[in-house]
Amino acid sequence: MANRILVINPGATSTKVAIFEGDKEVCSESLAHSTEEIKQYKEINDQLEMREKAVYDFLDRNGYKVSELDGIAARGGCVAELETGAYVIDEHFTELARDTINPHASNLAIMIANDMKNEYGVPAYAYDLVCGTGKPEEMYTLSGMPEISRPFLTHVLNSRAVAFEQAKRDNTTVYENTYIVCHLGGGCSTNLLVNGTIRDLFGDDENCFTPERSGDVPCRKLVRLCFSGKYTEKEVQKLLKGQGGLMGYLGTTDIRDVLKMIEDGNEFAQVVFDAMVLQLAKNIGAMATVVDGEVDKIIITGGIAYCQPFVDAVIKRVKFIAPVVVIPGAFEMEALAGGIDRVLKGEEEARVYTGGPMIDAPSRSYKNM
Repeated sequence: MANRILVINPGATSTKVAIFEGDKEVCSESLAHSTEEIKQYKEINDQLEMREKAVYDFLDRNGYKVSELDGIAARGGCVAELETGAYVIDEHFTELARDTINPHASNLAIMIANDMKNEYGVPAYAYDLVCGTGKPEEMYTLSGMPEISRPFLTHVLNSRAVAFEQAKRDNTTVYENTYIVCHLGGGCSTNLLVNGTIRDLFGDDENCFTPERSGDVPCRKLVRLCFSGKYTEKEVQKLLKGQGGLMGYLGTTDIRDVLKMIEDGNEFAQVVFDAMVLQLAKNIGAMATVVDGEVDKIIITGGIAYCQPFVDAVIKRVKFIAPVVVIPGAFEMEALAGGIDRVLKGEEEARVYTGGPMIDAPSRSYKNM
């Protein structure tokens, strides 16, 4: 009999939940939380009881009991320096999620799953967290400035999900291939997966600009802007994430609007579109150099992958590197369920984390060495 798995995936204003039996989705809902509802809570962690009740209500509506589950799959944000794959949710892991220096609603999934595990004894796991990139080789962490190390945070969950899917299509395994995976959404990342592990990456603060984010910007000009007296730190952060990219240049976060502008003769919209394509293509090329050009496939995924003109323009620039495949959309729920199903079947081993929290600072000082 297939494993019955509850998947919990909270976002800023919704909580996605689903029941899977093996790799088959049985039922799912996106539980919306209104702005008024969210505003009642000062901190993200204060939303725990409200979000947990919403998950229980979903189970009741669909006739499921927690005690009848074989496992719980939780999404997670920044917790600690983790490997890819599954982690057992226990008290230590939950405390790290609760006390993270980078709060995100996704960590509420870990807390909800831990409560259910404690009450009903159902195994609970987190899978492919955004901090689940492993411990990178030291040379990948150097930024050029000893006081700042490169952050290794990216779209691990969906990037690995489409890598698993592509390997399946090719009748091979993700552990035998090298893929460059471009996740294109509100934030964009370019990830080099070697044998199932993320070797190197451009996170959403280093990658191309996106519908709402600035991506990589000239650092000295950014410093000058920060000290100009025109903006507070919070306002500058908003320029980088929320008001950057397409929003900053064209006043929209929808690439379909950009295509309409181009169709209507807006020449600057065409320039912005071409620049975003070019930046992404350059980063794909950069990732290829890490493995001496030995790339099996380039995979384009995420919401923007539905935009055929954008995808076609990227493929034209990078197809000389490796074959390009497009797997549009996000597969977070399937990835969470599939990962935990493999754990329950004994095909993957879940780790137990015993280390400390993630520290937002360089792991060592390189000054005067």
